[in-house]
Order: sequence, then structure tokens, then C-alpha cells
Amino acid sequence: MVAELTKTQLFNWAEMNGKLYSNGWRDGIQTTNVVAPATGKILGQAALGSAAIIAEAAEIAAEAQKKWVLVPPEEKRSLLIRADALLHKYADEICDVTMREIGATRSKAMFEITFCSDEFLEAASYPTQHFGALLADRANRKSYAVRVPYGVVAALTPSNVPLLLAARVIAPALATGNAVIVKPHPASIACGGFMFARIFEEAGLPPGLLHVIPARGKEAEAFETDPNISMIHFTGSSSTGQRIAETASRSLKKVSISGSGKNPFVVLEDIEDIEATVSTAVFSTFYFGGQSCMTAGRHLVHRSLVDDYIRRFVETASKLVVDDPVANPDAFYGPMIQPEMVHRQEEIVNDAVAKGATLHLGGKASGPFFHPTILSGVKPGMIAWNEEIFGPIAAITAFDTDDEAVRLANDTAYGLSGAVFGSQVRATRVAEQLQTGMIHINDRSTDDSAYVPFGGVKLSGNGGRYGSHVNWDEYTQWRWLTISEKPTLVSFFGH
Repeated sequence: MVAELTKTQLFNWAEMNGKLYSNGWRDGIQTTNVVAPATGKILGQAALGSAAIIAEAAEIAAEAQKKWVLVPPEEKRSLLIRADALLHKYADEICDVTMREIGATRSKAMFEITFCSDEFLEAASYPTQHFGALLADRANRKSYAVRVPYGVVAALTPSNVPLLLAARVIAPALATGNAVIVKPHPASIACGGFMFARIFEEAGLPPGLLHVIPARGKEAEAFETDPNISMIHFTGSSSTGQRIAETASRSLKKVSISGSGKNPFVVLEDIEDIEATVSTAVFSTFYFGGQSCMTAGRHLVHRSLVDDYIRRFVETASKLVVDDPVANPDAFYGPMIQPEMVHRQEEIVNDAVAKGATLHLGGKASGPFFHPTILSGVKPGMIAWNEEIFGPIAAITAFDTDDEAVRLANDTAYGLSGAVFGSQVRATRVAEQLQTGMIHINDRSTDDSAYVPFGGVKLSGNGGRYGSHVNWDEYTQWRWLTISEKPTLVSFFGH
């Protein structure tokens, strides 16, 4: 890869360049460029896998998992602790790669690394937790239920938070006895895939338990159809998740979808501090350029406050620095990860303005950078109202009553996160009526932890939750067993 990345300890680019990871570093069917979105510079190349390569990896993983499930819990725990130590040892390098590959700021990249550490350490506690239950039985047999791993878990991860969202699958899945095959997004192959391959390779994970296979199109459908893959975890757009779920359901695999968000940011008129509320709103909208499923998707503001809210929003957002974070450490956010998303933001703005919205700030791009944008008068029928924006656009709508705020907030096919600002009792009453998997009172919509149940409802997710003890529900399934001292003679005739 580029000269700046050759002075590394974790990534041996000379060995990995043009490769994928499956039972060691190997060739694929073709190579793909790894490109820095801020500069367009080619950082290096990775290999793409085929359906045959995925099938081979799944077979290897299935065999390795049979042995892994028998490994003592203390050894599984120790491995995850070693992985965490390596994560910290190579944190500066991983941060550098992440900044270059997805255009993240240093603070955002370090946040992901810290979160990965939380995921590793949380998962390290799983192998020694109780994972069964003694049951009552009508025949006085020994009857109990235990949690057993699915076998091979496929993790299809996105580009926007690649470290966190890969760790959220890899760590708990391995901890509960599964093998894992990662398909990283094409825009985050290094930080969202190869980084984990190297860390667990160095930590001493037995061969065959972790594979990293970038793939596209029809070749990638093998993740959904291969019989050796028992579970798919997908994070990304809801439309893609629906297609994956439809294909995978034919073989009755477990499919866990974490989809898009259209998160309401509701501001009641009895807020105590409008300055703090707007500050939180700016962060919830523009952090990482709005490229998050938890970004504030619609600002619903009481009509008595909306003019002041917009004025303060514009004043704060206009000071944000948008630039390449590698070159400019003052950048609040960097480029759009995928170039086509710049045109998408322009489409959203043009559509809103054409249908009556007012543009107060931004609305334009400079190369791969889309500037902070604020729209008011956003209403149903506009793309900015109906669809996930996934970019640095604040869509503001006024309301008059709490009931109207609830109705507007729930007027979406999505239900991931949300925030309500106001007096505690009243804001809580409003929040409890919102159809979301997560909701925050007087705090940002973009919040997560490794030890909380994370997930959405409606098109934002299919009911799965990730984090803490609920990972046992996510990555294992129940098995019922009974033990009798001896067989009982069964009478087939008479009583």
C-alpha cells in the first residue's frame, strides 16, 4: 500500500496486498482498489472472493467450529483478552488506517477503537457465564435447556462504522462458540476486515475460525445460500437487508438485520436550555458527516421555538470545519465515504427546495465534501422526510402540540433511535409513545454501548438486539435435553 502505511507493525501490506483472508492470506478471483475518499488516492488492493471461495471457507469454518466449541471457557476468555491487548498496542496504526480509508476524524476513529475494546472485554465474560436452565419434568427426569452456538455466522458489515460494527459480531459470536466469516464493505476492507484478521491471527485464534472475504454481486449471495452458514448478521440499508433476508429465508437460516434509521429529534417548548439542545442537535446531525444510522433524521421543533432554533443551528453549524481529517486535524467531519452519496445529498436538497422547503445553510459540495446543510419546512412527500438522509443535512419541521409531534415522529417506516428534549416528565411521556428501539431524553440520538441492548423496530431491524447479555439470544439457540435412568416400558395395548 502507500508509503505512509508501510511503516507498520500490525499490517504487513507486502503480504496482504491483493489478498483476502481465509486459512491464511490467499488470492481471490480478482483484485479491487482500496481508495481514500478524501483524496481519491489508491491505498492498495484487496482480493475479491467467489461463491466457490466462500463455500470453501464455510466448510473449513464449520469443521473448525466443532473443535472450538469444546475449547475450555477460560481459553476463549483469554484469547479475547489478548485480542483486546493487541487492539490497544496497535491503536495508533489502526486509527491511521481508519482515518485514511473512510475519511474519519481521529476522534471518531479512536472512539471506534475504544468501543471495540468494550466489545472484546464484554464478550470475554461470556464463556464463563451460565448458559442453561434446569427445567421441571412430569416424569421426574433430569430435564434442562442449554444455549448452543449456531455454528458459522456470516457478518456483512457497512463502511460507516466498520470497526465497531464488525467487532459487535465477531467478538460475541466467537465467545459463544461460533466461527465467523466477515464480508467487509468495499469501502472499509482494511479497517473493517483485515484489521480483525491480523489481530486474531496474532492473538492465537485457531485456524479456520475467522475469515475475511470481500465479495460483490452474485458471488456474495453465497453468504445467504451456503448450507454451512447457519446465521447472517447484516448491518446496512433496510432495502439491502430485505433482499438478503428474502434470499436467506429459503434455507431457514437465522437472519439478523440492523437497518436504516430516520430518527426523530423532538424539541418541546418547555426545554430548560435551548443553547445546549441545539449543540446536541448539531452533534446528532453532523457527527461523521451524518453517515450513521442513528443520525437525527428529522428535527421536530415546537413552533414557538423554531425560528430561534434555526438561527442558533445555522450559527453553530456554519463554524464546523469540513476537510480531510488526515491533513487538517481541526476537521469536524471529512468526506462522504462513497462518492455517489455526494450526488444523493444534492438530490435531497434540490427535491426539498423544489417542494417548498427553505434552505438556510449549505446545500453544496466541494469534491467529496458536502457542507453542513439546514432545511426548514420539510414535510411528507419530500425525500428529506420520507427516506434516510445518511449525510450532513438537518431537516426541520415545526409542530404545535405534543400529539402532533408524536404523530409526525411515527410517520416513518423506520424505528431505530430518537431523542426528546423538554421537562423530564413531559418529555418521557412523549418518548414512550415513539415507535423506536431506543430513545433518549434530553440527550443525543447517536448513542450506543457494548453493554446495552441495541436495535430497532419496523424497517430498522427485525427484532434482534445486540450487546450485553442479550448477545446470548443473538448468537446461540436453545436445546432441550432430558436424561432418564433407564428406559420405561411403554404399553401399547389397554391401560
